[in-house]
Amino acid sequence: MAAQPELPLDSLRIAAGDSAESHAALADFHSELTSDQPDSKRLETHASRIRALPNIVGPFERWWLSPRVQAFIAELNATGI
Repeated sequence: MAAQPELPLDSLRIAAGDSAESHAALADFHSELTSDQPDSKRLETHASRIRALPNIVGPFERWWLSPRVQAFIAELNATGI
């Protein structure tokens, strides 16, 4: 399985500023990503939530759409984990 990609959480938190909604969305995504068995559907749901938040969508999208992250998600889908 592809190595779990590291979420640039610190820089995303900085971009989130004082938005409690953005911080909560990042925490939910990070929690799922770092769980023992991350679920691709839940990650997609959390990613969609983050992409709706204008203050963090740009930096998150650059990370999310990177080939390394997409390979990891594709492997989760393929293995059914």
